[in-house]
Amino acid sequence: MNRDLPRPSRLLMVGALVGALIGCTSSPPVPHSTKPEVTISGTTIDRVKTALVGEMSKRKFRVAKDTASELSFEQPATSAVLEGLTASAAGKNPIERVTYTWAPTGEDLRVTADIVVVRKLAAMEQPVDISQGPEIQNVQSVLDKIAGEVGTAKAKHEN
Repeated sequence: MNRDLPRPSRLLMVGALVGALIGCTSSPPVPHSTKPEVTISGTTIDRVKTALVGEMSKRKFRVAKDTASELSFEQPATSAVLEGLTASAAGKNPIERVTYTWAPTGEDLRVTADIVVVRKLAAMEQPVDISQGPEIQNVQSVLDKIAGEVGTAKAKHEN
């Protein structure tokens, strides 16, 4: 008895294997930004900066740095912000720093935020990124709020 598959069955099997291999080589998904961000239409950098200063002041932050492309705010780190950090990572008198950075994208303005806890070491600083912590929701809510106040927020898939 011949154990070979009939020719059409062999072709189907080879076709299925080729299809599976092609599926394995498809392009990887586009990485998603994990930072808080918003893209705003119909606004200016000055309007965004003014709104950020107002909103962050309500939240007890002070302006630490103001440049043409970013605005940093600081306050003593709260226990909620320090949650999940070791005592050595937080250090003595840790500071929470939120830095907003903007870049024009055509007629829109893309604003992103970085969140760190800063540990002062003599004349140096050691930032610990906490952008994946619970504070990300608060910072994203600030971005969403100011976007509605100064322009129109664009949906994430439009970015």
